[in-house]
Amino acid sequence: MLRYTLRRATQSGPLLIGISLIAFLLLQAIPGGPTAAYRGTATVTADDLARIERDLGLDRPILIQYGLWLGKFVTGDWGVSFVARRPVLDLIAERLPATMWLMAAALGLSILIAVPVGVVAAIRRGRWLDNVITGASFVGLSLPAFWLGLMLIVIFTVWLGWLPGGGIGPPGVDPDLPTRLRYLILPTVTLATVSTGFFSRYLRAAVIDVLSRDHIAFLRAKGVSRSSLYLKHGLRSAAIPFVTVVAIHIPEYLVGTVVVETIFAWPGIGRLFWESAARFDYPVLMGVLVLGALLVVGSNLIADLLYGVLDPRVRYD
Repeated sequence: MLRYTLRRATQSGPLLIGISLIAFLLLQAIPGGPTAAYRGTATVTADDLARIERDLGLDRPILIQYGLWLGKFVTGDWGVSFVARRPVLDLIAERLPATMWLMAAALGLSILIAVPVGVVAAIRRGRWLDNVITGASFVGLSLPAFWLGLMLIVIFTVWLGWLPGGGIGPPGVDPDLPTRLRYLILPTVTLATVSTGFFSRYLRAAVIDVLSRDHIAFLRAKGVSRSSLYLKHGLRSAAIPFVTVVAIHIPEYLVGTVVVETIFAWPGIGRLFWESAARFDYPVLMGVLVLGALLVVGSNLIADLLYGVLDPRVRYD
């Protein structure tokens, strides 16, 4: 497995370079370019812009600029924020734990609800319980995250006063774990709602497909108990495609945090990306985009490794 992991990590190198190049070119194509944050102000003249572009190396050909950026990036120099005047890597390192907390909580809640709900819907296929679960899943898939987040704030913060509606803790106070969890509830529910509906629908379809196969009919004829039939054989066989879907969906949480963290004033990577986009903070945008690419590659690698755990027939030769 170690050799397989190293080989996959090596193969991911060209992919990451290609993604970073595309992101670099797209950001360069922004009207005004990377110096758009300095334009349109009375204090910055044309001579100042020319000097800034020269200092940043923006007067060089685009591929040379990318090569210089890539050389610094792989050595840990992700650039300096135009706005905060701080290293991009430091800004991301400060915000990353809050986003990881939110993503882990949302993913855990989604799987915790989606697995039993999806299996029950598959077992009760076509009955009233399946119809209720299917309807609830479609509602979850249809709710916009920004609307759901605002409604949760109105209900549980404004009307009922049960839960805080923003931030990671009380201002000026280092919160303890129970306090952090209270502040985590509403953004977690908002971020997990759509993925819960998606996961349950996919797992339902996967379990129905497994239960319709010939070997399940053979096991049923042999008198295998229903619990063993559904859980040991049905759910385990459906777990591999489900793991793939979950792994592919993990990077989408990073996209969802842009909206959720902005609504709930959650100090994470998503909010950092939104603030940087509003201020044309080009180095920070580039760092967050490459971080997202790393998350995509890493989540797919984890999914591949989990295949061998779920199915002993999978080998990494």
